[in-house]
Amino acid sequence: MRVVVLVALIGCMAAARSFTAEDGLYVGSSSALAVGYLLLSAFFMGSLLKSLNLPRLTGYLLAGMLAGASLLDLIPHEALDNLSVFTGVAVSLIALTAGTELDLRPMRPLMKAIGWVTLLAVVGGAIGLGLFIFAISPWLPFLSELALVPRFAFAMTLGVVLSAQSPAVVVALRTELAADGPLVRTVLGIVVIADLVVILLFTLASAIAKSTLGAGESFGLLAAHISWELLGSVAFGVGIGVVLAVYLRRVPGPAGLFVLMLAFIVAEVGRRASLDPLLLFLSAGVTIRNATAQGDRLHHAIEGAALPVYLVFFAVAGATIHLDVLAVLGLPALAIVLTRAGLFVAGARVGARIAAAPEVVRRFAGFGLLPQAGLALALAMSMQSAFGELGAQAAMLALGVVALNELLAPVAYRWAIVRAGEAGAATAEAMHTTETTRAAEPTRAAEASPFAPFAEGDPWPTAVVSGDTAPLDVAVRATPSQ
Repeated sequence: MRVVVLVALIGCMAAARSFTAEDGLYVGSSSALAVGYLLLSAFFMGSLLKSLNLPRLTGYLLAGMLAGASLLDLIPHEALDNLSVFTGVAVSLIALTAGTELDLRPMRPLMKAIGWVTLLAVVGGAIGLGLFIFAISPWLPFLSELALVPRFAFAMTLGVVLSAQSPAVVVALRTELAADGPLVRTVLGIVVIADLVVILLFTLASAIAKSTLGAGESFGLLAAHISWELLGSVAFGVGIGVVLAVYLRRVPGPAGLFVLMLAFIVAEVGRRASLDPLLLFLSAGVTIRNATAQGDRLHHAIEGAALPVYLVFFAVAGATIHLDVLAVLGLPALAIVLTRAGLFVAGARVGARIAAAPEVVRRFAGFGLLPQAGLALALAMSMQSAFGELGAQAAMLALGVVALNELLAPVAYRWAIVRAGEAGAATAEAMHTTETTRAAEPTRAAEASPFAPFAEGDPWPTAVVSGDTAPLDVAVRATPSQ
């Protein structure tokens, strides 16, 4: 039935394109028609792929690709340009949702392992990916023509983009397999913290790359610009978080439309003020989650209102893909996927060993860092906005890498959970008991000794066993990674 609906939608859109004036423009609003078509086609395509046990997000991208100029050419270029407003709003909502995941209190007992793995696997992986992209830059058309310094700076920025992970996929697999234990808890903490680290690194790396590509700023001006973009975004993000928290506390009823309105206004104004929307809204989400009691309500507000924005955002991303260019980038994308996997698995293994983590964490934590979804695509689209045509071609490479990781990485992490013996360890009763216990004893995580053993001879925090990391299960359900 979904296939029939999709075919009917494509036929209707093709028929609508026949009603054109002599100058080639739609009679009426082409942008409104494009929004309606992308909303419906992306929704049904995502549903179709989900029924085939494939990620919904891949369906959203595929619906856009079918409608793009490389295939059916159902959406005119002018309409795609007008839909760029969805990019800013979607990026802001993705960052805001990621911020609401960063509940720092239950992470404290796990911070040694999270810190070492994040440093060696995530930060080290981003640097390693950047160096690898720089090494293969002669075979990347969009980098081969750049001078040495700009090429290196841009390669490092792209390496940061491709190091992003997906908490949503990690949580979805944990729920699907009813998994529990040191591996799934530690991996979840790492990928949540990694969101913050990757966004900070992207803000810094992209500012430096823009300077080397001809901004003409002196070192002093560059330092001032980076400081404003980093510190100013954090400061304004905290302020936005306070505004949202006050609204959520004082205004009853659904808050989704207010969140969407605020995301649109701040994203547009922030871009003109040289503020980074990712860092700004991540700071707002962290503030609300850790300094107020409104984190869950904000998450539900985003969940209820953001899906249409995400549908159009990812469909537009798919529609902008040029398949001829992507075909040239296919082999480099595969090489990057394999390099990324090797860097993450090796870095996680070394970091977990330094932190004296259990053997299952040392062996398998790196596989939990492989999945990618919304944040990586949001960063790729931010590159496209910041670097023009150069960023657009880099975004195509990033889309190819994300697509491959969407198909392969969840399978790899599922295998790791099963091999670790943690699949099926969490029962519904145990999860309910964990939530009830945490509600009754909100300070227990801070009081638990971080040196009590997980198992005989394994120096692992008791909070891992007792379930004090359960708040990390707040997933990006609004982010359509599954």
